[in-house]
Amino acid sequence: MEDIVESCDRTPTPTKSSSQRRYSPIDEDLEGLQDVAEQMMHQLIRGTAELDVISIVGMPGQSKATLVRRLYNNPSIVSRFDVRAWCSFPQRYNVGKLLLEILKQIIAGKRITVGGHSMADMLHISLMGKRYLIVLDNIQEVKAWDVLWSSFPDDKNRSRIIVTTQIQQVAMGLKHHIDPYFLRLLNDDESFKLWQRAAFQGEICPPELFEVGRLVTRGCKGLTDLIIMIAGSIPKKERGDPKLWLKVARELSSHSLDDLLMKMIQSSYDRLEDHLKCCLLYMGLFPNGYEIPVSDLLKWWIAEEFVQNIDTLKLEETSKSCLYDLVDRYLITVTETKSDGEIKYCKVREEVHDFCSRTIRVEKFVQLVVPYNPHQPAVDTDEQRKCMYIHDTMKNEYSSDKAESFRETQGSLEFIAHPKFSIPHRTNLYPLLNDFRLIRVLHLLDMYLESSWVTAFQSLTHLRYLAIFVKELDFKWLSHLLHLQTLRVRSSYTMISPAIWKMAKLRHVDINEFSITWEENERVNFVESSEIVLYNLKTLGMFYMSVAHMTPNFWEKFPNLEELRLHIDEFGDVPDDSVLSRKFDFPSSLKVLSLCDIFLTDEVVLTIARLRHLETLKLSEIYFTGEKLLDLNDNEFPALRVLKLHHGFMMQWICSDASSSFALLETLVIKSCSKLEEIPYSFADIETLQFIKVISCRKSVLESALQIQEYRREESNFQVQVSYKD
Repeated sequence: MEDIVESCDRTPTPTKSSSQRRYSPIDEDLEGLQDVAEQMMHQLIRGTAELDVISIVGMPGQSKATLVRRLYNNPSIVSRFDVRAWCSFPQRYNVGKLLLEILKQIIAGKRITVGGHSMADMLHISLMGKRYLIVLDNIQEVKAWDVLWSSFPDDKNRSRIIVTTQIQQVAMGLKHHIDPYFLRLLNDDESFKLWQRAAFQGEICPPELFEVGRLVTRGCKGLTDLIIMIAGSIPKKERGDPKLWLKVARELSSHSLDDLLMKMIQSSYDRLEDHLKCCLLYMGLFPNGYEIPVSDLLKWWIAEEFVQNIDTLKLEETSKSCLYDLVDRYLITVTETKSDGEIKYCKVREEVHDFCSRTIRVEKFVQLVVPYNPHQPAVDTDEQRKCMYIHDTMKNEYSSDKAESFRETQGSLEFIAHPKFSIPHRTNLYPLLNDFRLIRVLHLLDMYLESSWVTAFQSLTHLRYLAIFVKELDFKWLSHLLHLQTLRVRSSYTMISPAIWKMAKLRHVDINEFSITWEENERVNFVESSEIVLYNLKTLGMFYMSVAHMTPNFWEKFPNLEELRLHIDEFGDVPDDSVLSRKFDFPSSLKVLSLCDIFLTDEVVLTIARLRHLETLKLSEIYFTGEKLLDLNDNEFPALRVLKLHHGFMMQWICSDASSSFALLETLVIKSCSKLEEIPYSFADIETLQFIKVISCRKSVLESALQIQEYRREESNFQVQVSYKD
């Protein structure tokens, strides 16, 4: 269906407000670009049925990528296109890598098998029959386009390609049906409005700053990115001081734009606390333009001990506070958020990345080493931190001599396989790993490891973060990693061992799926032993567990658990409600709960509602014992912001007072609930509701969502965005 609906040093303990922040997209402000955004939106949704190219031309700093990103992530665009991909062109590019980057996003995590096809042919085949949206960011020459063009099929289904460039001739050379969009510079009023919003982030700008603020923005020559970065160059607590802004205005008038930008970045960097400097420089290790997954980044910061806290239970909150500090200063930019408003992906601004690359070398913060690269400089054993970072196709014929000297280093080491630029293959890494006893971070999710990996990992006892892709995993193989904080595994078979639960420093266990099963004597020892309590564990899942093995004693082993993803195995005969209540007595600290294969009785709903800190709830494969009725009357979920119902078999949903039941709900997602007739109309009374996403449901469910949207439009200034996908 094609319905498009509108739409280092010890870091300080964060305050409550900083740890509970949601990202506010001031950095994605479209001041002066609204008209272009509206025209592009029309071309993306309407326009010709043929494959078309939409080009945007602008100077560096004119927010070309920001404009496109807003459209790319718009719910209406997300629901309209079957697949999307974003590809940023580096100064020196390899067409094969670009094709691979696009292909990986199109196939969404599936393993790539090249076979006898070229990469271009594989991409062409993967896109056939799909309505796709491809973004080619910062393309600088037409010849790159000539190679890529053959990979994009035209099935006359309104697929689109968006191109950003600084060069008018490139845009004209790519023209198909519509002329390129040429971005203009902001005028004085637009520049001043943008500076106000960026500097004070929703707060009122003091009147005494009006005059000096206009002096500052005139010096920015209408460049959006420069205005935003200068707004963040002064710490938030000092932005009300006119003298500081006057100093900035004088510097603007005495430097060229390029020199001024570097000076502003240096000034922002110098004002950072030491731990924030480490966090920023660490991000500079990734390729320019690379979108860093925030969930991994925060864990890497913790593993490297950039982020410390007297209360170790709050390390994640402290790490998140550091991220928002860098966002507030506009040194990094947010590229994607999750449904609950948290940041999902971010990247270092292009100009800041250049600064970080230079500063990393000058300050000897870290030495970046690409093994198997014959051009790799000799390893400096005096530098305390090393990062072995693979973002190129590894070649068996490359020499590993340069990596041999890692064995002499006394500092920490990281081994990160770039998730977009490395191809899974059978390169033998184990000789490199065998003697690297100081490795802290080992991220190899995109590299399939042969069975001999177990032996190679025996010496890596300093690991804090481990992410691997293997055929099978027995937890007892890792029980010697006593410092391990994060374990991420992609595996077709994972076997639990009680030894893993004695790893007291574990904070995150993220495995595609595994079962908690053991011999009866082992289960009794684990459940009944008062010594086995994983106080630090925050994340657990996705794991299978039978109802028979669920006991209050089991859940008490994880008193500080915040995220749980559970697939209920062997539910069997539905127990009495009183028994179920004890089975699902989850830790009260839970903020995110995902349950699959669940019989949703009244008692189960009541038990979930008792989780007073729960912010995200996802229920999948939802069954009912009697009437196919989801009754949420008389239940309140006071902190819930995101509710997802997938593959539910209810016909009716009763909730007469949704504003009481879901007082803070922001996002509602209903997917593949084929029997459901409608969303309760009382959801229109939830003032915080922002998004309703309907996927593969009856048309009547969509119609009820639209009624809620219309009511909110007429009765208040708060809009609800509705998206639908068949």
